[in-house]
Amino acid sequence: MPESARSALRKARQNGHQIVLCSSRSKYQIYPWLLEPGFDGIVAAAGAYAEHNGEIIYQHFMSEDELYKAVTLLDHAGACCSAQAAGRMITSASHRIRHLARFKKLADEEMISQIWQHVELSDQIWQHEDVEKLVYYESTMNVAEIQKQPAGICDVTESSFETEQSDSGEITCCGINKAHGMEKYIIHTGMAKADIIAFGDGPNDFDMISYAAVGMAMGNAVEALKSQADFVTKGIDEDGIAYALLELGLI
Repeated sequence: MPESARSALRKARQNGHQIVLCSSRSKYQIYPWLLEPGFDGIVAAAGAYAEHNGEIIYQHFMSEDELYKAVTLLDHAGACCSAQAAGRMITSASHRIRHLARFKKLADEEMISQIWQHVELSDQIWQHEDVEKLVYYESTMNVAEIQKQPAGICDVTESSFETEQSDSGEITCCGINKAHGMEKYIIHTGMAKADIIAFGDGPNDFDMISYAAVGMAMGNAVEALKSQADFVTKGIDEDGIAYALLELGLI
């Protein structure tokens, strides 16, 4: 996070605006330093979790039937999959090895430390009752093919880790996305949808950008998201957050 973004978020909050972190990661997977500016709320696990002032106001878990069908499909596709559950990652021993090898290729030791120190090994993910979503990598079926399979059962979104093969993604219950979590948050807080501004950059931000009154795509966002957004700010490494908040008159 650039210092300009950290400073701008603090200033916006001082000016009376609520700042909410909206992430596809489960809360425990969010880097502690990312929370340093101070947030009024968190929407996590791609909308399956929401909190306000540290209080959990919403949680949604996948059913055994949804999990079983999704895991069976991913097994058929030879994918390496794991479940994001409340406070930990659940995966098999062999898939854990594959996960670690993938993240080591990305040279992201911080992600390995943050996520993979909270692991429960299990060969039957569907038997766990607190799974928020599934993530998968190295599928022999691309995202478009996976999306056709669990129609009416789950939603499939392309991973933010872009690859030419489109071999990775995340699976949530139908209708559970960042926009859903945002809606739960504003209903709880009494905020007006007309006051919501959302910033995004990846494949799992389309619902969020559409739901907000103002959808802001980062300059480094995927091109399709830029096309859908109301505005496009500068890239994250070009002080895009601070630039947009200033242009919007929030700081």
